[in-house]
Amino acid sequence: FVHEVEMLARLSHQNIIRLIGFVEDLQHDKAWIALSWEPNGNVRDFLASGKWEIPERVSLIQDMFEGLKYLHTHEPPICHGDLKSLNILVSSSCRAIITDFGSARLVSITIVATTNQLTLTGPVWSLRWAAPELITEEQQPGLASDIWSAGWVCWEMMTDRVPFDDIKRDCAIMLKVVQGTVP
Repeated sequence: FVHEVEMLARLSHQNIIRLIGFVEDLQHDKAWIALSWEPNGNVRDFLASGKWEIPERVSLIQDMFEGLKYLHTHEPPICHGDLKSLNILVSSSCRAIITDFGSARLVSITIVATTNQLTLTGPVWSLRWAAPELITEEQQPGLASDIWSAGWVCWEMMTDRVPFDDIKRDCAIMLKVVQGTVP
């Protein structure tokens, strides 16, 4: 909770959810985050609610990438860590707004020998949108894994299907991703 509030407090962009504040009930050890209200829900439900043409879908995709660009060029860069259609809201003006920063992490770039290495800790990711390197544990989530997930969100926005919607078992999805098989 504290991590997400601290992360959101750093951010100010039209395609990133706006932190209004937070409420803490110390007696009951509970806390709530207050975010800007986006009346059209998440992008998956929004697109399912009507017959949206290609230009509207592309506009949402552009908005998502503008938000990602802001995160990835922030100083220090921020990895969202759990990008999927459920974590992209649609505003009253039909703009995509990236939300759910519970898995987001700052990325510090350290020089190791002659190569750059991105260091990141702890994000939780959603299997259907996860990059292959996350499943094989070859590396921790980073900016490239956000781009992989964004690619699946684009696919979902254009096809109205979640990645691997015909597969129910997590291990089967993992195998497909690691093998490079796409729906």
